[in-house]
Amino acid sequence: MRNFISVFIIIVIVILVINIDIDKNDSFSNKNVDVEKKWDRIASVLENAWDDFGLFSFQATPESTIFIEMDETKSELQLIKYLEENINKTDLNQYNIKITKKSLHEVETESFMMKVSGIVFDYLQENNYHDVDIYVPSTKPSPILKISIPKSSTRSSENIKKELEDVLASKSAKLPNKDISYEIQVVEHIDESTIESDALISDVVEDFEGTENHLIISDKDIFKGNGIYKMSWAQPSDSKEYKFHVTNNTGTNVTVQIQQSSHTKTYNLAANDSTTWIQSAASSGDHTIVVTTSDGRIFKGDVFVSRSDVPLN
Repeated sequence: MRNFISVFIIIVIVILVINIDIDKNDSFSNKNVDVEKKWDRIASVLENAWDDFGLFSFQATPESTIFIEMDETKSELQLIKYLEENINKTDLNQYNIKITKKSLHEVETESFMMKVSGIVFDYLQENNYHDVDIYVPSTKPSPILKISIPKSSTRSSENIKKELEDVLASKSAKLPNKDISYEIQVVEHIDESTIESDALISDVVEDFEGTENHLIISDKDIFKGNGIYKMSWAQPSDSKEYKFHVTNNTGTNVTVQIQQSSHTKTYNLAANDSTTWIQSAASSGDHTIVVTTSDGRIFKGDVFVSRSDVPLN
């Protein structure tokens, strides 16, 4: 009888623990669903405001901040009033809104230079020009695409510049705006020690949690209206490796770029796919991750970056 009672008590305790765990999972799942529904409602209102208020892009972060880029000729106050009138107050109160105003020409130039950079990158890869690096395109004071080659290269800076100019001229039909003037600059470098090598694809499913791995970028459910996601971080000198993960929930391919030490490494990710890359022997200093859709449509997905103090497997 005593054994029977003991077994019965154990069974009851196990059932209670299971129920508690299920309730926790259901609560977490419901919370995520509520957040997604809330953002879908807000995103719908912003999409409807796209033309009237000259929106270029919008994005929500896990820190409950909505970043909006809009035409500098449009009224920021009128946009805020529109949002307050069309978004549920409970939903809107959960977010801080930060608005950046740009000119249409500035946005078009940035998009144009990203396309130019993409064409040059593809050409360099197809022709195995692995010693040629692309700097981050600049648009101010004027659009410039800077190329770097080692001093020991068999190709002269004049020849590589002429070669790339010819390639871009032949691909002009792929560029969205033929009226934007830009310059290609080719510089020679000696010290290559600070330039990171290509990152490797990880075959391990990452949860980006833990005490040894430090999550520094965690953007989920990104909804980037202009098709370009961009975020920076500072890689400390005592952290020798990092990993970056992109989930692409759009129906088109995206390019993933890591900009470091004025150089850019580019990786491709298929539509509705996800990949984690590992960067060993990371250089310290500012880094930027850029995700760009291939056809300019809205980028939807997740981006994570985690640095590590120990080797990443």
